[in-house]
Amino acid sequence: MKRWQKIAGWTLAVLITLGASIYQRMTGPTHPAQLKVQIDGNEYAFRLPRSGGERDCPVMLKGLPDGTMGTLYWKKYPSDNPFTAVTMTQTDSSLTASLPLQPAAGKLEYYLSLTAPDGEKQTFYEDDPLIIRFKHDVPAWILIPHILLMFGAMLLACYTGIAALAQWPVYRKYLILTTWTLLIGGFIFGPLVQHAAFGIYWSGFPMGTDLTDNKTLLAMIGLLVAVLTRRKTWNRYVAIGAVILLLLVFSIPHSMRGSELDHQTGQIETSSTH
Repeated sequence: MKRWQKIAGWTLAVLITLGASIYQRMTGPTHPAQLKVQIDGNEYAFRLPRSGGERDCPVMLKGLPDGTMGTLYWKKYPSDNPFTAVTMTQTDSSLTASLPLQPAAGKLEYYLSLTAPDGEKQTFYEDDPLIIRFKHDVPAWILIPHILLMFGAMLLACYTGIAALAQWPVYRKYLILTTWTLLIGGFIFGPLVQHAAFGIYWSGFPMGTDLTDNKTLLAMIGLLVAVLTRRKTWNRYVAIGAVILLLLVFSIPHSMRGSELDHQTGQIETSSTH
């Protein structure tokens, strides 16, 4: 294996990993939603929260013209309760209101209405309200290793797949490293993160249908099959398949169908939609 091949392989692996990570992050249900407002011919862009911590979550619109008024409407999700209207306060060209703190895995749905200085009223997300989920703050000593290990597992998997495609024998070494990295990041630190955030360690199969847990489990199964057959002559194809499977399941947005508090029973379940 030549030096330029190794450099090219790692460069391609990094690019694939970064692209997949950005896509996963941008499409996840907890990524801030985008809001664009037109007032007096000018456009204003904002980010609306879809994830909250251990305190009321502020919804802030900065830089709007003086005299703009706003109302925040929220209710518990899922529920048949009517929306609660909260008048947004204006300070220094900013409109602000807060979504009330919820227990871990508790969700609210909300939308906004704005009234421009000339009286024109606009409503945003009324037909399809935004969903915000609250969680406990996760200690850095748990969260940072989890993120780094999961990123590392994807990077190692990409390099493993490239090496297998190029028929470099070294792919077997990186196949094993990928498996160990995913095992530690996804099945040791992953449950620790979930327990710190929501009070449960695992909500995938057979306990539930959490997509994040289940996709990690599916990726691990594919890698284990490849590792256990690594001495077979046809193992290269199994390794390639395992890497493709990992990339496919990890392209599923993070936190889809994750933990959700049932406001009536007080039990944390798996969401069927968000």
